[in-house]
Amino acid sequence: MAPRVARVGNVDPASLLQQILRAGSIDEGALAEIEKRGVPSLSAAAEFAAARYEHEHGREEQALSHIQRAVAAAPSDPALQSWCAVLMVNSGQTADAVAHAEQAAQLQPESADVQRILGQTYYQADRLEDAVTAWEHSLQLSPDESLKELLEKARREAAVEGHFTETERGHFVLRYEGEGPAGTLSEELFRTLEHDYDELSDDLGVSPKAPITVVFYSARQFSDVTKSPSWVGALNDGKMRIPLGEISRVTPQLESVLRHELTHSFVHAAVPRCPVWLNEGLAQLEEPKSLDVLRASLGPRLSSSEFLPLSQLEGSFQGMTTEQAQRAYYESLSAVEYLRSTYGMDGLRRLLANLAGGEQPEAALHAVTGEQYDDLNQETKAYAAKHP
Repeated sequence: MAPRVARVGNVDPASLLQQILRAGSIDEGALAEIEKRGVPSLSAAAEFAAARYEHEHGREEQALSHIQRAVAAAPSDPALQSWCAVLMVNSGQTADAVAHAEQAAQLQPESADVQRILGQTYYQADRLEDAVTAWEHSLQLSPDESLKELLEKARREAAVEGHFTETERGHFVLRYEGEGPAGTLSEELFRTLEHDYDELSDDLGVSPKAPITVVFYSARQFSDVTKSPSWVGALNDGKMRIPLGEISRVTPQLESVLRHELTHSFVHAAVPRCPVWLNEGLAQLEEPKSLDVLRASLGPRLSSSEFLPLSQLEGSFQGMTTEQAQRAYYESLSAVEYLRSTYGMDGLRRLLANLAGGEQPEAALHAVTGEQYDDLNQETKAYAAKHP
């Protein structure tokens, strides 16, 4: 949810970008030359143009570096403070993001955009009531249907989770109703999650910077909060949302669910805009779930001849029917299993690294494997056909 402000000051951002862009990359030398002019507002605008360019190309670390320089040059600009808040949220620096969003709100309290970003940072920081207040203020200033949906979700979460208990240890924050999981189960949950955290760090070559929130619900609470389709067994929307049920130990099924959702947290830490087929394929692979087992459980309804082009599986599966989702998950696992069998986990790690560097999915795939999407589509079908 980036701020809507596209320029800082009176300088044309397109003109500035032309001055600092060389062969598709930001020229640090050109930025330094602008800074030498000694005009803070111009330096801020140039760094802002660089930050937006890097953000639009998926290079969040570089974008954050540029926006921090812009804020240093013009700390009283609410747009820069808001952009800094969003990019810090994307990098897992939630506490610092809140500080910048609050600064923006102090500078421009009656901006719908600033209040929208303030609510976003509060939401990411688990300050649900504060998020609701900021988003209500934003909507009073300017109607926004997409924000209205987020506000309703935050209200549902606040209503259900307002009395939840929170326990933080190691890399995780566990939230649950009342006393939550009994002592032995609580210890087992932390132990399982930390074990999976270590293994996923090795497998994927990346680790989330911020503590990972895991919220445990009853089945009814999960449905009330997420409003997700009936086929969704758990969810990761920045927090791991798990319907726990009446259990006294970490069952193999729960362990698979935890590892699946935790994989999403790792992938998001590496690539905030990862293609969903790759994200879901990796999560299934890490459960671990094999193509043979998945096909056996789903039976003759699935056929590799009915696979969609992977380019059509880059977006969310949430709007799919049960059968469509089953096919999408099966195809995602087929593609990722094929990639691992052919290029190894190192190939998958390099694919994530290229995506994190801002490459588009097909370009990142080609850089690692030499394959285009059409090639991968055909190889995925052939690989799945070998696992009847």
